[in-house]
Amino acid sequence: MQTHLFISCAEYLEPLLIEELKTLGLTDLRLGFRGIYAPNSQENIYKINYLSRLATRVLLPLAQFDCPDPETLYNEAKKIPWLDYLDETKTFAIDANIKHPLIRHSLFGAQRVKDAICDVMRERKGVRPSVDVKNPDLQLNLFIQKSKAILSLDTSGAPLYRRGWKEGNVEAGVPETLASAILMRAGYSEREILCDPFCGSGTFLVEAACIATLTPAGYFRKKWGFMQFPGFNSADWEGFKNHYDQKRRSIPSQMIIGADNDPHAIRLCREHLHKTGFEKEVLLLNAQISKLSLPRSPTLLVTDPPFGKRMEAFTQIYHDFGQFLKAKCPAAPWAHLLTSTYHLVKATGCTVMSEWPLKHGGLNVTLYQLRN
Repeated sequence: MQTHLFISCAEYLEPLLIEELKTLGLTDLRLGFRGIYAPNSQENIYKINYLSRLATRVLLPLAQFDCPDPETLYNEAKKIPWLDYLDETKTFAIDANIKHPLIRHSLFGAQRVKDAICDVMRERKGVRPSVDVKNPDLQLNLFIQKSKAILSLDTSGAPLYRRGWKEGNVEAGVPETLASAILMRAGYSEREILCDPFCGSGTFLVEAACIATLTPAGYFRKKWGFMQFPGFNSADWEGFKNHYDQKRRSIPSQMIIGADNDPHAIRLCREHLHKTGFEKEVLLLNAQISKLSLPRSPTLLVTDPPFGKRMEAFTQIYHDFGQFLKAKCPAAPWAHLLTSTYHLVKATGCTVMSEWPLKHGGLNVTLYQLRN
């Protein structure tokens, strides 16, 4: 058994993730490339997968080796005792991230590992296992950089930002892990009256409700990769889940307020609030920012307004957002705004107090802290 897990996260979130893992009781943590190393234990696998709001995947390395060429990758992959994890009835898939002069495509690297696994199974069992890229029983992760390879079991299965409550998405929606990171950075707690005036499908609203009510990040999810591992004990897992599920608490209504001008986004947001059971906790309004009137003054604003190449199309929206802050949010000293365009931030007329670089959908974006 490997002694350490690797907990991956989005770029720039490593410092925040290591602090979150400490609050979950993990120790002996070490910073890595786009992630954190933590001791391998069943409890840590459960904790991170179920409770972390920032982690993307929890990986359990099976093998680490020098990888000068594709043939070495194949040969090293064949050495792994795959029958300990797979049989002819199970499907698998390989997620690959490769930077290598001789393995120029991640799909090619994944194919070499797939060939090794299938050849081992055919030699030992006489049959080849099947690949299922959409819903595999066993998810594997291949990472190669500077001719060093790591092949891991993915204890998460689907990435952890798939919380299990989203029915769909609006354009450029913020992933759940990034939304939680922004809320944490903004200092959100259940004591705040939070407002997102560009709420879209409601990611900030639902993630805030989960934080405020101590709802585990994985509460609405049904499946993880570790459930297919040898020795998985469903009774132990249910006992672990119940321990944290019982900590959930209620919060007063209208402590979280969302608004959007797009009727489709509002309908989708209502579906998400209904599915998660946060309809009473969250007040939802269908209104554009220039006409938005709130029943109470928020103490914190966190939002992801529209942005893009056609800056002139959004300048008025950002100007109206600045006016909204000044006129209708006297109790909120700060607003936290995510965008890729500083010129749009200037249109708010607010003072920028801090900037935090982030990645969103492959774009370089910044979380701006604005003074009201």
